[in-house]
Amino acid sequence: MPQTKYRIYELSARAVMAYGREQNGVYTFQLDRIATEKCKAASASHEQDGNALFFQAMCELQGNAYQEPDDEQTIPDLSDVIFYMNFERVFDRGSSARQLERQKKAEAMFRPEGVALDFGDGAHRYRAFERSGSMSRNARLSFIRVDLYERVRQRIMLDMKIGACQLSKLYAYNGLMMSSGIRVDGIGIDQPHRVVVIENHVFDDRGAQVITVEDDGSTGSMRKYHRVEKRLDKVETVCFDGEGLISKQYTQVLNKALGPKRKHTSFQIRMPYVKGMLHQVDFKDFLTSAGTMTITDIWGVEHAVKDVDIILTKSMFKGVGWLKENGKSWDDYWTAFRKYHHALYITNVSKPKPESQTELNFQFLNTLSMSAEEFRPTDLPPGWSHSPAEESRDWLTKETELAYYNLCANEAYRIQYFTDHAVRWWKPQSKESQMARILKKNPLFISEPPYVKKLESEAEGVLSRYAKGKLIVPGDNRFLSGDLFHMLRILLDVSGGKNKQQSVFFSKAVTEPYQEDAFYAPGAQYSTDAVCTILRNPHIARNEEIQLRSYTENYRMREYYFGHLTDVLMVDNRVLAAERLGGADYDGDMVKTIASPVVNKCVSRNYDGFADNRTNLFNIPLLMIPSIEPLIRDANDWKARFETVKNTFSSRVGQISNAALNRSIIAYNENSTAEERERYRQEVETLAILTGLEIDSAKSGIKPDLSEYLGTKDVQRSRFLRFKDIMDAAEEQRKWYEPTPAERLKAYYEKT
Repeated sequence: MPQTKYRIYELSARAVMAYGREQNGVYTFQLDRIATEKCKAASASHEQDGNALFFQAMCELQGNAYQEPDDEQTIPDLSDVIFYMNFERVFDRGSSARQLERQKKAEAMFRPEGVALDFGDGAHRYRAFERSGSMSRNARLSFIRVDLYERVRQRIMLDMKIGACQLSKLYAYNGLMMSSGIRVDGIGIDQPHRVVVIENHVFDDRGAQVITVEDDGSTGSMRKYHRVEKRLDKVETVCFDGEGLISKQYTQVLNKALGPKRKHTSFQIRMPYVKGMLHQVDFKDFLTSAGTMTITDIWGVEHAVKDVDIILTKSMFKGVGWLKENGKSWDDYWTAFRKYHHALYITNVSKPKPESQTELNFQFLNTLSMSAEEFRPTDLPPGWSHSPAEESRDWLTKETELAYYNLCANEAYRIQYFTDHAVRWWKPQSKESQMARILKKNPLFISEPPYVKKLESEAEGVLSRYAKGKLIVPGDNRFLSGDLFHMLRILLDVSGGKNKQQSVFFSKAVTEPYQEDAFYAPGAQYSTDAVCTILRNPHIARNEEIQLRSYTENYRMREYYFGHLTDVLMVDNRVLAAERLGGADYDGDMVKTIASPVVNKCVSRNYDGFADNRTNLFNIPLLMIPSIEPLIRDANDWKARFETVKNTFSSRVGQISNAALNRSIIAYNENSTAEERERYRQEVETLAILTGLEIDSAKSGIKPDLSEYLGTKDVQRSRFLRFKDIMDAAEEQRKWYEPTPAERLKAYYEKT
């Protein structure tokens, strides 16, 4: 099933602002066809992947019978209905007269009358609408034609009326409709009892040493925080935050609908006010074998296990409160779902087979307790006349150097790069697939220019990533998950009434051990004899990683029900693994599992001085992002909507990460003084927490005051970051008046 594309123009907000006219203190925007054309972003593709909101807009234009075409042609029908406005640099924090004028013009764009544009079929008025999470991070907002605004809004809000609410959350959850994904129709997902919502399971039996921040008591959208270190007797966690189960039978239906030869076992999904991961587990067999015949949902309704195909946790259904406020039931949800021709959308799926390598970045490398010899022994040659694999020693850059050598000089690998990796290019008529078939017939074609050019490009990519601190190591990337065996146990009926066979199965299910300090990664392609490091991005402080052992015992029941989930890494809630990974959840967050002995040895030194790095009370302190109660705003007040978007678009996550890196270079350097290490370690840990608050501000509407850390000269900027900026800029289109990458590099070397 191909990913549909729609013609959606992207306009520069700053270019549109140039046409603003002020009348009685209010800016208005009326652009003719030529002016509109000039405002289109030159670097944009002006097409977007299909999503649920685009489909709903098409249904308003063409009726509920609308179906997306099966071909890969870009659909032009929405080109004068919806457009994206790029607000880049408009909401940057600053008080210059020019910046304040831009923001005043931006506010005028949110007025109910909106902006008037002509995309070629006559002038129309457009009103500020919704944005997805990725659009928010890139300061993009959709605008929709005024005559469709209310009609499409009601479709995506399922006829619910929402007034005073946590507006930032409403934006975030309506924005789920703009997640790029594949629409899956005709699989009867709205069939009664097929989808159930169960209560969240909360765990709070463990305490921990934590580092957190507390605000200054203010109530505005910008708050100042200070660092606090304390011991908590209980840390509350939602065990399966953002994940649920899909039956073995319904997985087959879904894979068939997605296309031939699809055999995915994990799916990231979107439906109205529903988001998260579904993992294929044969829960029907498990529950009925243990004598459990019904599942009770959050409304107290019982459902026969045999009728259920998808189990959502309450954390996956974001509309519970609004549904209740509108006096509606779960059945009413599905009535509106059918009325407006909604469907299941798949935004990500599991990989067909496990990986054997992953990539580290400069942020993580900076937190390692590593010697120069562990990074790269000084007696190694600067270049290789033989394969690095022939060296018996291990060092950090070995796998990266081997990858580069193989692409440049290993003839067998150069051929295998195309033939063995052809499965990555699943389209049989693609250029890459055809090249692989040619090589299988005649390997001598490997010396022809198309093959040489592709291999050189890949080798250059390895070299470029190496220069920017991205190194290849043994390991993999997987979806983070709670222990799904524990979820099945929670669903078991503990009352009597079981026959002998069911009683035996039940007893086995509840007594089969599971290791608290271990992770479960079915089908791992790397050696799992020792401790592995687990981390996720962004990675700022040493506190944001965890070392766990791989499951060493072959538990038959676990393997039987979960052994096929080869793109999932399960962790136990008792060690607060997700919380230690920067407040991760299970709705599709990817984590890296590092199996490199060198890296894991370096990470283990970070825990020197702590009694046990696999418990909570005696481990390195947990960085805890505090829960913030979102601001209450009127969803129908255009000024409130503007303020919410303004706060969201002024994100400084990248700047916080850079400020933290500058400090961590000092904090984690054994050559720094003890006073410097202690001061900057505390600042790095605080910045890691503030990064989480900055990310969460998209849903809370509350941002941390970062003036203490950004824009100050207290810490010298890292030379590596300056170099990385030059390397990154070389991959982007520069303005004609800007220096070339070569000129910037020359100036950098002269100053270094």
